[in-house]
Amino acid sequence: MGWLSIRKFNLSVSNFRNRIQSNLHKAARGNHKSFCIVADQYLNFITEYLVVAGYHEEERIRHYCGEIYHNLWLRIAYLRRVSDFESQLFVLLKTIPVNVAPFQDLLTQKLIMLNSLQRFLVVGRDLENWSAKNLSLSSRRTKQELKKPLFDAWIIMTGFRRDTIEFATNECMEKVVEHMKGILEQSEHRRLCKKVKQNAIASEFKAECLQLRCELVELRQNARWTDDYKREFLNDLIEDISAIEPLKAELTEKLKNQTSFQYVPLEVRNN
Repeated sequence: MGWLSIRKFNLSVSNFRNRIQSNLHKAARGNHKSFCIVADQYLNFITEYLVVAGYHEEERIRHYCGEIYHNLWLRIAYLRRVSDFESQLFVLLKTIPVNVAPFQDLLTQKLIMLNSLQRFLVVGRDLENWSAKNLSLSSRRTKQELKKPLFDAWIIMTGFRRDTIEFATNECMEKVVEHMKGILEQSEHRRLCKKVKQNAIASEFKAECLQLRCELVELRQNARWTDDYKREFLNDLIEDISAIEPLKAELTEKLKNQTSFQYVPLEVRNN
């Protein structure tokens, strides 16, 4: 179908996540450097999420990045698994409102219409190449539950109105979004291509998705910090978190936190 592939890591996913897991354990024992190694791996995600939410001023983006990491360090005793860290990251990102400002470009105007879950899914899957499993674990929702919000996000971004589209076309468009990452078997791929070609609305939708992915690639590159700027931020972060005493988690709270973050104080610590 000609989908554009957005890649991030040259390490295997399992090795990448094992490294994060190891550093999370060290961070939970008070290792500031290990926490910053983990933080480094998610900086792109956070800056991209903020740009998708309408933020473009470097100072405001840096402020929110610091605020998020201060809160993650505060809760580090609760974050035993990589998915715990990512889920808490999602919880904190949801507290950041969209930034509506004059003279925003057309793409930004569409992106700020997304809700927090849709924004998280677009950044996770389409910019950061997270798997469906990782998105499910981090959002604490099943893969099936994530299909509709992801499809709705692409409907919003492409400007289509789902309520005016008949069922068969809508179903075909859902398949286009679901398999945008090129995970279909060859035979299924051909069948979907044939359905799309035979359906004018679905074909137009696919073309809009391809164009939008090109725009998202450019947005992603512009949202990311330079290596020097990242190093400066992480050096400052080590100094900042050294003055923050993490919360102490009881064993029962840690166990409850395996399925819910309601036991973690969610008040955002302001810088």
